[in-house]
Amino acid sequence: MALFNEAEHEVELACETTEEEVVAPSKRRGKRNPLPADSPRIEVIHELPEHELTCTCGCRKHAIGEEISEQLEIVPMQIRVIKHVRKVYGCRDCETAPVTADKPAQVIEKSMASPSVLAMLLTTKYVDGLPLHRFEKVLGRHGIDIPRQTLARWVIECGAHLQPLLNLMRDSLLASRVIHCDETRVQVLKEPDREPSSQSWMWVQTGGPPDKPVILFDYSTSRAQEVPTRLLDGYHLAKRTTHHEAGGVYGALTMQQP
Repeated sequence: MALFNEAEHEVELACETTEEEVVAPSKRRGKRNPLPADSPRIEVIHELPEHELTCTCGCRKHAIGEEISEQLEIVPMQIRVIKHVRKVYGCRDCETAPVTADKPAQVIEKSMASPSVLAMLLTTKYVDGLPLHRFEKVLGRHGIDIPRQTLARWVIECGAHLQPLLNLMRDSLLASRVIHCDETRVQVLKEPDREPSSQSWMWVQTGGPPDKPVILFDYSTSRAQEVPTRLLDGYHLAKRTTHHEAGGVYGALTMQQP
């Protein structure tokens, strides 16, 4: 499917589905899912024009009911600036040093990024798959000039702050009865002391309880045995199981277990 004709493709599929339903009348068309009940509602009242409120008999019409339909609306991203005003107090009767009100603690000190900006940055990159250079353009359309290098630095610094959460996730993973492991080739174009054509690996581990699954990614330039040895440090294979492809690195790791 081409990139730019996705809409036409989906419409064609819908038409084909409709035709199939006509041929087989026993298959009823599914109902449209209702909009979330917890979403804010804005009620718009539509009244008859004044000249239609008078009946042909001359009497004034009165409301006897109403028809309700709902339409989804999306409010475009709003950008605003939080201006921190720190009051400074001093004594006029003596020469004690002035006292300035404290500023709230920030995720990244001396940065213009508020927690909401950082949350959106991480969500768009890692959940929505939006590269930093595209998020840079999104901000640019709103008149905000933040280079992707700055965005990248914010991502790295957020990663350092989230390390305690990562540690808890790893503990949950290592407590699993079964861990699924896989490694996938990736190519990094700009990496110190490495050619752009060099091969790297993204190691993925999944586990945890069914209601709270854990998925961890770990980047490495190697596919050697020491990588899964490090990732599975503290995991006792004698009592548990790893599911993986038939790779020698995992087999050698199993042989090391007592």
